[in-house]
Amino acid sequence: MTKTLETLIADLASPDRLVCMEAIWTLKKLGEIARSAVPALKVVMADTTEPYLQIMAAGTVSRIAPEDPSPTPVLVQGLNDAVSLHRVAAIEFLGERRSKTAVLNAMTLLSDEDFLVRFATGKAIGKVVGDYFHAVAICVAMLTDENATNRAMGGECLLSIRRYVGDHLDLLTMAMAECSWQARIDIEEVLAELRRRIGSEQ
Repeated sequence: MTKTLETLIADLASPDRLVCMEAIWTLKKLGEIARSAVPALKVVMADTTEPYLQIMAAGTVSRIAPEDPSPTPVLVQGLNDAVSLHRVAAIEFLGERRSKTAVLNAMTLLSDEDFLVRFATGKAIGKVVGDYFHAVAICVAMLTDENATNRAMGGECLLSIRRYVGDHLDLLTMAMAECSWQARIDIEEVLAELRRRIGSEQ
């Protein structure tokens, strides 16, 4: 059963973390029609005991009330969180906010130990500057990794940004010249899948 806006707002104060998180996600999907939820979301955003919910609430306020500057400091703080999932969410939401200064100041995350943080940072940079070179380069680096699981992750992430890859396909062809035969096969498969999906979407 679909919950009313009033019920979702009430759920933000629920002691059940999952109920609160589901309400935040649903409100984010509703967008600007959920403006009446902003005060309650800001209460969650101010709760330092739940950093992930803080970041999620900040991203949702950004979606509902993009002119409101209050989420930015929370998201910037999240970039330094010890939990990689929190860093991913923070940089993704800053990219969605088109917070150019904050995103470009976070370019050190392109060297983060976690691939998903690096990739999310590359995507955020792409959103604010209009060029996805960094995101593509990060995926290509993963595609040349010795670990098959890492190569699979790099390929899937590259396919997820396929509409922005066209200008940087040379990175893939250059990588094939210097990688292992296993990686070369994976890159060739990703290239074929890229062309297939892009062709079917045109």
